[in-house]
Amino acid sequence: MKSQQVNLRIAAAFCTAIGLWDTLYLLSHLVKPRMTAPFPDFLVFYAALDAWTEGKLALVYNIDAFTQFQNVIYADLLTRVANFRPFLYPPTWLLMLLPLAWLSVAKAYAVFMATTVAAATWLEGRRHWRGWLAILVSPAAAWTVLAGQNTFLSIALFYGGLHLLERAPASAGILFGLLAYKPQLWVLVPLALIAARKWRAFAWMTATVIVLALASASVFGIAFWHGFFALVREAGKAQVANEMYEHVFMLMTTLFNAARIVGLSTSAASAIQLAGSALAVAAVWIAFSRHLPGAPRAAVLATATMLVSPYSLNYDLLLLMPAIAALFRIGVVAGFYPAERTIYFILWLMPTIILVLNQISLPIAPLVILSFGGIAWLRLETMSKASSLMRFTA
Repeated sequence: MKSQQVNLRIAAAFCTAIGLWDTLYLLSHLVKPRMTAPFPDFLVFYAALDAWTEGKLALVYNIDAFTQFQNVIYADLLTRVANFRPFLYPPTWLLMLLPLAWLSVAKAYAVFMATTVAAATWLEGRRHWRGWLAILVSPAAAWTVLAGQNTFLSIALFYGGLHLLERAPASAGILFGLLAYKPQLWVLVPLALIAARKWRAFAWMTATVIVLALASASVFGIAFWHGFFALVREAGKAQVANEMYEHVFMLMTTLFNAARIVGLSTSAASAIQLAGSALAVAAVWIAFSRHLPGAPRAAVLATATMLVSPYSLNYDLLLLMPAIAALFRIGVVAGFYPAERTIYFILWLMPTIILVLNQISLPIAPLVILSFGGIAWLRLETMSKASSLMRFTA
């Protein structure tokens, strides 16, 4: 009991200190922007809405034209000319953003962040308030707010769906279907549902995806979907991959990015990324086909999701924070593995320190993520063995 209290107090002190730092860091950036613009990723979302209201929807999936469009409409906000600001989302995301189209950009940003944080709090955070407060002041959360990203919405749908999967599969399926707005975070969810034989949730997810796709096609036109698929094909080319690497390599957490930073060719980096993706797919299949639900299984899926995408950035690490908090609670009770708390410590700080590490050619982010996945796997195996023993002795 005494060691549990010590672990909790150390964690509380650590999260409080980091939270105070993040608050000051966030305020300094929002008051006096040090990036190209305040909340730059949200400006991309809002520009797509602006293009729709101005009848210029064809610009959205043309990277160069859409970037120039933003330079024009945000001339008073940009601290320097933007060179690469693509809208890398399906039309369903623009459909979900439509209620913000009639607000000014500042009001839209405030409503967007408040709504997504509230959704994440309702679907995930209210289960463990202390852990959720720690997540809200984590560096990953600070970077999500600073960028104006949608990661709070992603964790609401991701963890909300997992929590509801057993008792309300239809609701879980709807949440997972909504998560398809961000394909790189959704891509392993169908595999997990098939592996777990959750056919009802899978059906509701599929229906939700289809309904949203049809609704977006009716609002924006089928040509807008053609534009999206053309952009997907373009994004797969080496030229676009290299351009994205050059602009945001310091923020990326992926195996592909790490391989490029240490000097490997694009083809070699792609091969390493493919190998990591194969490992992620195998881990999810085994975890969901052979193991019981719980925090470790969710942590395996979250880790695999981070590994499978070649374009994950520092704010995407927010997806791992609820899993870290959950496994930490397990460790407090069951005991920690060697170096387990150190891995949590590094991963918690990773969204900020990655800016330095990547620029000095120490891209350790994917290795730390893999280490966390190893801890999640050990917890999953331990939980399964304990469950089997209980059934045997009952």
